Amino acid sequence: MRLAVFGATGGTGRELTRQALDRNHEVVVLARNPDAVEQRHPGLRVEQGDVLDPETVDKVVDGADAVLSALGIGYRRHATTVYSVGMANILGSMDRSGVRRLLVVSTSSVQVPPKSHLGEWIVGRLILHQVLRKPYADMMEMERRIRAADCDWSLVRAARLTKGPLTGNYRTAVDTKLRGCWSISRADVAHYMLDQLTAPETHRATIELAY
Repeated sequence: MRLAVFGATGGTGRELTRQALDRNHEVVVLARNPDAVEQRHPGLRVEQGDVLDPETVDKVVDGADAVLSALGIGYRRHATTVYSVGMANILGSMDRSGVRRLLVVSTSSVQVPPKSHLGEWIVGRLILHQVLRKPYADMMEMERRIRAADCDWSLVRAARLTKGPLTGNYRTAVDTKLRGCWSISRADVAHYMLDQLTAPETHRATIELAY
């Protein structure tokens, strides 16, 4: 398959790119600084540009069989439009190019768990949603736009991302909260997303992912 990957210079995006190439996919990525893309591979094409520029997004999406997004600003606290406007541009390009499949990394903590999950509720409601209020607002707008889109989307809400190894051993919950959703390696998030490329059961679904 030909895969368009956004956020390829971040931790999860690097794993998506590397593992996709290992699986013999053809990969096209968008990077403001192409030198920041660590991989060198005959199956990899790097387009220079910004996800906030629709024209450069078009160059990446055109001809793809699926789009994978690991857009993000890490744990920075400032306001951003990278999630919402970047995703709007991706969705627009997909519509123009006729690409149907979309898999997007979000975070499990964007939705506060019920108080019955007390430890997670305290961390989510009283800490993360206070400290990361501005980026979370933009991430929620990104999710809203994805759910309204006419495509085969999957929202992958990952637990706290780590630099741990690829294990292939993790838990998932589809369209519900996953209890004990504390951490997951970026490598395993990428592994799960690539496994779901041709899985219709995760179309138009939100999946929480953790160990």
